[in-house]
This record gives sequence, structure tokens and C-alpha cells, in this order.
Amino acid sequence: MGAKLGKIYDIVTDKKGYEGRMQFAQQIGVAKSKAVKMKDSEEIIRKFTAKANEFLGESIDHLL
Repeated sequence: MGAKLGKIYDIVTDKKGYEGRMQFAQQIGVAKSKAVKMKDSEEIIRKFTAKANEFLGESIDHLL
């Protein structure tokens, strides 16, 4: 459960640090601790990925 969502948070953290992860969580409205417990549905993965791409200013698709 939530493996891909957790990976998205890990990518954001690697690129923007802890503060960046916190900003991302505020924008997406879901903390990492909650995201990793969610079901990895295609719709939610697309939402998180799109927001991460926008937040980072680059595509993370190749990292997932």
C-alpha cells in the first residue's frame, strides 16, 4: 500500500530536502505518513505525480 506514493515523497525529499517535502505535503494536502498507508490507485498516483512535476519544475516519471 502506498509504495509509489511514498516513492514520490522520497524523490521530492531528495531534490528539495525536508523543507521541500513539507511544502509539497501542504500543497497536496496529504502527509507522507498518511500517503504510504493509502492505496496506490492510478488516479491518485497521477495526481501526486502531476503535483510533484509542477512543484519540482521537472518530470519525475522516469524515476518511478
